[in-house]
Amino acid sequence: MDEYIVGIDIGSSKICAAVGRIDKQDKLQIVGITSVSCTGLKKGTVVNIDSTSESIKNCLEQLEEMIDIKITGAYVSLPGGICELVSSKGVVAISSQDREIRSNDIDRVLKAAKIISVPSNKEIIGVIPKQYIIDGYDNIKDPLGMSGIKLEVDAHIILAQTTIVSNLVKSVNKAGIEVNGIVLEPLAISEAALKKDEINMGTAVVDVGADKIDISIYKGGNILHTDMIPFGGNIITNDIAICLKIPFSEAEKIKIKYGSLEKLNGIQQAPIKVNSTYNNFINIEHSILVDIIEARVDELLKLIRVKLYESGYYENIAGIVIVGGGLSLFNGVCDLGRKIFERPVRIGAPEYVGASNPVYNTAVGIIKDVINTSSFNKINRNTRASSDANRTRKVINEKNQDINEKSVLSKIKGFLADFF
Repeated sequence: MDEYIVGIDIGSSKICAAVGRIDKQDKLQIVGITSVSCTGLKKGTVVNIDSTSESIKNCLEQLEEMIDIKITGAYVSLPGGICELVSSKGVVAISSQDREIRSNDIDRVLKAAKIISVPSNKEIIGVIPKQYIIDGYDNIKDPLGMSGIKLEVDAHIILAQTTIVSNLVKSVNKAGIEVNGIVLEPLAISEAALKKDEINMGTAVVDVGADKIDISIYKGGNILHTDMIPFGGNIITNDIAICLKIPFSEAEKIKIKYGSLEKLNGIQQAPIKVNSTYNNFINIEHSILVDIIEARVDELLKLIRVKLYESGYYENIAGIVIVGGGLSLFNGVCDLGRKIFERPVRIGAPEYVGASNPVYNTAVGIIKDVINTSSFNKINRNTRASSDANRTRKVINEKNQDINEKSVLSKIKGFLADFF
């Protein structure tokens, strides 16, 4: 199991899990991926630990059957919309006599950046270095091995409510799975759905889930802003159910199967047979379904545009990437998005065989983030291990002793040295 990494995306409507490993060519292989429905979360927050835990257990059991291994630990995602990014700065003097920057210097400067005022109901769960500065020279990504007298860091400090993180970890633990680490969801999505040029030039990622929309903005290789709209794809399903007078479950089925923003021509257009109530079937015109969906999608995209304007970074955005299952599966959503945002719009999906679906972005991205930013990949390939503190972007709950007697952190110190 040591050579495998498991990523779990815990969403409001479904739980997706993926397993990956590095092959002999040092490339990531996704060897298994699956999803199950889940009703234990609302807007990214656990509201029913038992239900969430059962869904996680069912999802991982399916995954174990696919890859024939026993899963005991995993990395999970934390929604960006329920986190707060606070800019901070850390400064330390280089400790070694030869003035060479070592991993302990990077550890100290990151700890210095975390000395901020924190509200009583929140805690610091991670730090994302934006740039390092050595003796006034900035835009340094990896200072390890360089020489200097003073080391500074500009960083984002990630805050989240303690109860939200605790309940998330409890749900996973109750399913019999150890939490190896928690990855900030926007960072996971950027690993799976974005190209390097997009992160550098300025891109907004719109992750549309069942009952929330997470918005993340990237520029210059860093995440600049996160926000959330408290409703998502379910509001479209609800519109269909109300307008057509059919049950919510039937509305969800026809949305997934026939949902589109493009009307079919007269030859293609055939009535949709729907079970309204008690095996009473009715026929619905496809054009009516398109009108209902288009009206709500148009409203959602305009709300997203407002959020992007309010962020103050709209002029820095060169393109929009839509992920998640709430909007990305509708034909024509990119065309409508281009009209509303006045920017290029595309659907983001992992480029892996069997996992090239927008709903799998987070699960696959977790694995890529762990491999790219922890010592896992370096140790397994016997190459030089750079400082975990410099490269890690994992979000770790630092106060899990009350959740698990053995503490999640004590099991992953090797991966996440920068928080100790």
